[in-house]
Amino acid sequence: LEAGASDVESNDEGHDIFCEPNDFNDVREALEKALGEPEVAQLDWKPQTTTEVDESTAQTLLKLMDVLEENDDVQRVSTNFEVSDEIMARLSA
Repeated sequence: LEAGASDVESNDEGHDIFCEPNDFNDVREALEKALGEPEVAQLDWKPQTTTEVDESTAQTLLKLMDVLEENDDVQRVSTNFEVSDEIMARLSA
């Protein structure tokens, strides 16, 4: 937060640091100076609201995401839907 970030979330996989897009380079440089070069530093879209979807809709949306991600012209796919753990387990089986 001292580097200018608005929020930080940490988990087993690493740290997500939130800032305004215009502040990204300044925050990245301050963190790199203090902690060393990051494994990944990128701007990601985070939805302000999410929508819970049922199993049928989740299956359709996940297929769409796969098709989009396989397209060479697509750089990144973002969504604002949430799938319950129970539904995700059924779809993954």
